[in-house]
Amino acid sequence: MMKQHLFILLFFTEVVPLVQSVTRKYFLVQQGRNWTDAQTYCQATYTDLAIIKSNDDVIQLQNEVQSQNFNSSAWIGMYSNRYSWHWSLGYELVTNILGNWKLGEPNNSGGNQNCGAASPLGWADQDCTLLRPFLCFDATKTGNNRYIYISNTVQWPKALAYCRQYYTDLASARDETENSFIQALVTGITWFGLIKDPWKWVDHTNFSTISWISGQPDNSMRNENCGYVYMGNAADASCTDILPFFCYSVSTKQQIIKMKIQSSQDLNDTAENAAILEKIKQKLKDNGIVEDSEVKWRVQSDGEVFHKEK
Repeated sequence: MMKQHLFILLFFTEVVPLVQSVTRKYFLVQQGRNWTDAQTYCQATYTDLAIIKSNDDVIQLQNEVQSQNFNSSAWIGMYSNRYSWHWSLGYELVTNILGNWKLGEPNNSGGNQNCGAASPLGWADQDCTLLRPFLCFDATKTGNNRYIYISNTVQWPKALAYCRQYYTDLASARDETENSFIQALVTGITWFGLIKDPWKWVDHTNFSTISWISGQPDNSMRNENCGYVYMGNAADASCTDILPFFCYSVSTKQQIIKMKIQSSQDLNDTAENAAILEKIKQKLKDNGIVEDSEVKWRVQSDGEVFHKEK
């Protein structure tokens, strides 16, 4: 009964109990610094190097550019860590990251080598769109029977999908024993379950919203792990390059709205009000109001969220 009334309430209204949203303001600093020094300055003076997560952010950044008549490149708060890799199986962090790479790898040549391959010489990072044979893992078996070599050549995402459909996952080398099984099976460059973290904002969320400049990222200098923006689009560069930069600060808007819910359930029960809150969050998500918004109950002085009408 409660779920039906709640659906009707959320369908016909836009009310929420308490919503906090973040508005970002941007500041262009035209004094050139390397990326690390720029971040230090932004963290000391504002919040951090600029992150851009919504169309409103894009507009605010453009307003700052226009107000200073700026038409050059500037650091923003995006970065790539070429040593941050995970296994596709359970998205487990790769802990033996330095021990099994082929000499000179990972090098992120071309700026888009985000998938891992095994070979008799060790691991290498590769462009995920290359066609390679691959190695699946079957958790229902034991020993080297858990590893299935597929000679058909496909791109890394298709290899992952195939292994997950017919076995368990792409093969992982989470310890030396697993790595030795893999090394014994591969005779050439072979996809396995190694995947690099994508570009990140400085708040550790995935890079999004703005587009790359055509041909970027390219890692042309082999160490281009920091991001800048030019004419509204992103590119990679060496973190030691000297550029102007964008900082940002945040202001929080809070909206408190009362809700009236008809239900025979105890709405102050932890599970019940958690379920209602999830419905509200989904309603916000359906309407595109998710990024940088927090929804929570306002607890009354007696510790309760809901009170019965008298």
